Amino acid sequence: MKAISVKQPWAGLIVDGVKDVENKRVPSHFRGLICIQASLKPWDGPEANGVPFTPHQAYFGYIVGTVAIAGCVQNSKSKWALPGWWHWELADPLALRSCQLPQTWDHPRGGLANN
Repeated sequence: MKAISVKQPWAGLIVDGVKDVENKRVPSHFRGLICIQASLKPWDGPEANGVPFTPHQAYFGYIVGTVAIAGCVQNSKSKWALPGWWHWELADPLALRSCQLPQTWDHPRGGLANN
């Protein structure tokens, strides 16, 4: 299973179903389920000020859940979309009940994820 590393607080917001777009400088042609790994370092930009707190923002370096990449556009209407960036449209977030370090683990929806 593919995975992307996302800085906190964004990783927690994604898997807890709050953030529905991931802003990237490059498009993605991949569609389907991916793992979200919380980066070891948090986002330190001003954009993180005032975002809601979710339980999975407390983890760094761990797989915190999964989400499906449903599309990729440059004109998303999501409140999380940044102008001029590619917007990876996210769906079906699933936060893990216990977060795990990246390794082989059983996915709650079936299948096996490998690093």
